Amino acid sequence: MNMDKIKQAYTYIRDYRYNTFLNKEAMEVLANLEQSKGKFPQSLKDQCDNYAKNTLGDIKYAPWLYVYSIMRGEFKQGWIPDNYYGRVVLPKSNGISGTAAQIKNISALLLSSNLFPDLVSYSGGIFSISASNKILKSEEVKDFLFKDHETVIYKLNSSYQGKGIHFFNKNEFCVDKIAKIGSGIFQKVIVQHDVFNELFPKPGATIRLTTVLTPEGKVDVRGAYLRLGIGSDEFVKSSTNIRVGINLDSGELFNNGYTSDWFEISEHPTTKKAFKGVMIPNFKQACDDVIALHKNYPFVQSIGWDVIINDQGSVEIMEWNAVHNGIKFTEAIQGPMFADMPWTDKKFIAA
Repeated sequence: MNMDKIKQAYTYIRDYRYNTFLNKEAMEVLANLEQSKGKFPQSLKDQCDNYAKNTLGDIKYAPWLYVYSIMRGEFKQGWIPDNYYGRVVLPKSNGISGTAAQIKNISALLLSSNLFPDLVSYSGGIFSISASNKILKSEEVKDFLFKDHETVIYKLNSSYQGKGIHFFNKNEFCVDKIAKIGSGIFQKVIVQHDVFNELFPKPGATIRLTTVLTPEGKVDVRGAYLRLGIGSDEFVKSSTNIRVGINLDSGELFNNGYTSDWFEISEHPTTKKAFKGVMIPNFKQACDDVIALHKNYPFVQSIGWDVIINDQGSVEIMEWNAVHNGIKFTEAIQGPMFADMPWTDKKFIAA
């Protein structure tokens, strides 16, 4: 077998596994949603299948369209299934430039921003102060980190979905531990706004904002939702989090949110606090800030931002994702987010 055929076989197997995994998830979500919304109508399924085959090019892109449609009670032209986004859109719209978002210890410098709560970067045995890039000696790191903070967070490069996160206090901290864990960024623990404490009194309530850079050069926010911890979670995890949509115009939470299994709820299951009527503090400023940051990095078209509003009402950026910033929840509750983008055009697909 020649090298071209080997590459083709590898690509086929990789894509098959990718689509199988995501479509299995979509069908499980659909089954959960049918428990509260009733059986998925055949008429909607037919519309999804036709759109997947005739516009997107393959029936394998239909399952997430089923999810979107049952949640909204109708089919909408322009929806982007999560697996189509990951395998067709992002390689062309973000490409290799998106990988910079995985290197967490360069984010503040790369985006020319002081909104990241970064303290100290670690890479290849070198500790450096994030604000100045000054190199710290190993024996200086502990005193610098804990001079003004009782606890700090350490995030590994390439970490995502609440994985690769470590908390340290002064007694537990050791530079040798960091060398074994790997390169990343130390951040301060943000004291969140009381609005979020009322919903769930553990740190890390995160606003996920999705920005898009259009071919005309305009950046705007297309999707927004709040992620909250649950039960005994010490920070937000994708495997267990509660998600609630945010009205893009008003900053008000949607009346209903969803569990990680996509079961619809009207209140937080731990605190019993209702979502209806809750306003996100300083939401417009958060949107303005991520728009400005995206303009500082005009090399990718779509970015997911994880934002926290602190106890003073100020915006802080926890991280950004331009490799595969998940869109399936925001597409379902607020989409189509990208109907004006060329991502379903045959010319785009063939490029």
